[in-house]
Amino acid sequence: MTVVVALLIAAADPAAAYKDLDRSKPAGDEARTRISTVVQSLNEFAMPRSASVLLAALAADPDQSEGVRAAARAQLAARAGEDPSLVQLLLSDMADPGKLPPALAVAVARGHLERALQIAPPEEGAAFETLSQQGPSVQAASTESVPRPLDKELASAMGQPAPEPAPAPAPEPQRMPAAAQRELDAARALAASVPAGDAVEGDAREVAGLAALAAGDAASATKEFLAVADLPVRRGDAVAAQRRNQAYMQLARLAYQNGDDALAAKLYERVGRGAPEWLDALFESSWAQFRRGEDEKALGNLLTLHAPFFQDRFFPESLVLKALVMYENCRYPDARAALAEFQQRYQAMHDGLAQTLAGLPTPQAASDLLMRGPVGLQQVVPPAAREQVAQIEQDGDIRGALLAAVQLAQEIDSIDRRPETFRGSGLIVRLAPLARQARVRLLMVAGRRLIARVDAERAMLRELLAQSLRLSYEIAGREKELAAERGTAPNAQTRKDPPQVSDDEELWPFQGEYWRDELGSYRYQLGQRCKRPRSPLPTASQPAPAPEKVAGTPKD
Repeated sequence: MTVVVALLIAAADPAAAYKDLDRSKPAGDEARTRISTVVQSLNEFAMPRSASVLLAALAADPDQSEGVRAAARAQLAARAGEDPSLVQLLLSDMADPGKLPPALAVAVARGHLERALQIAPPEEGAAFETLSQQGPSVQAASTESVPRPLDKELASAMGQPAPEPAPAPAPEPQRMPAAAQRELDAARALAASVPAGDAVEGDAREVAGLAALAAGDAASATKEFLAVADLPVRRGDAVAAQRRNQAYMQLARLAYQNGDDALAAKLYERVGRGAPEWLDALFESSWAQFRRGEDEKALGNLLTLHAPFFQDRFFPESLVLKALVMYENCRYPDARAALAEFQQRYQAMHDGLAQTLAGLPTPQAASDLLMRGPVGLQQVVPPAAREQVAQIEQDGDIRGALLAAVQLAQEIDSIDRRPETFRGSGLIVRLAPLARQARVRLLMVAGRRLIARVDAERAMLRELLAQSLRLSYEIAGREKELAAERGTAPNAQTRKDPPQVSDDEELWPFQGEYWRDELGSYRYQLGQRCKRPRSPLPTASQPAPAPEKVAGTPKD
């Protein structure tokens, strides 16, 4: 009876509840009861996020009994649904978060993966070594019914055995910062902790595959994405269908980088037409079609991307690809027009993103901008980049971390309005500094995410602008050669190929009017093209031979 009375009194006073817990070193059910009492009392004091911070501290406190640490870990994990940004941050900071529920393990694993990519981001320009080697890069990225993959055939084509629910092999040693490698190892370990057959197995394997890609372990990544593609999708399960489509996208990128353009094209076609990833698949497949010489199909895909239905989608690289296809077919005026349109649309956006980044030298500066809201965004970000930055700023995980920081700050400020006995209690002496640290961490997380995503878009546009400039030099050099050799060089001759239409297709002329049921099936009729055969394009499996002469090179 004495214990029950004490708990009832403590339930109304967080300081008393914490003092009672800290003094008694309980175990088992008593530990869980006392932890619940502390949390309940803080919730009733309108300090729920502070309760999460305290739970993390207790879970990692060696002076507490194992019963208290285990109960604190369990309570913290149970709060992930109502306080995801803060709880996931606190768990990812713990050396031993304990056995987490599968869904929470996946969420924390994604956090470790994000940290790794922030520490060691993909090398800028790595996907743009040569114009003819451009295309989709493997990324660390619905419908009601998606066709089942041909398991064994697909696995065999990818050079892998049929997918099995087995742990991924250890990654090969990579040259990357040790801190990034530790984050990737943590992500893969948490993903591997999800048992086969669990509801979030697909999410876990997806995270494992992305972490393997970041670690340079393409074989393990392929195995994980094959397993995701093989998971059954129930009718109406849009989340599972989207996850499978994303797995097809990653497998297609791996096939493309291995030089298997035919397999890449087939995998892109498996992405459901109504899926959010369909336009990305349509665009990336254009690179595979271009490398296979299916230029009219590639240009037809770009026509779909530029349809008025998709004005809010962002495909700047499509204009560079269009210029490249036109250049390879000696349609130099059309190639220059595509490059001019690209410059007109995206040069100012790139400059605006670069100027924005220059004003955000640290995560704190970025979080300060986020705290200023839309008005601050209008004042700091140049008009040409304002829409892009505003879209990034509205990302759910950025807004979630920011909101958690704001609410935690409100709880910290409320301490000054509490009674003196509460302000000077052992609970507040311990909790207040930890809550302030957690608030700063949340702001830094939001700021780093904003900087990383703005910088990623700026880097992409920078590389595309550099490639468009290079291609413009190539065009000028080729036109100069043709002008000097007009009437004598076979390169100046042209041919007119028939339209590329399959046996089961019918050709209808496009008259500027888009129809939704025709999207994705357009073919661009090139008409007059180069007579000279195109040189085989280099792939990962067949490097390009050294050219005898570069366009525009002066003659001896």
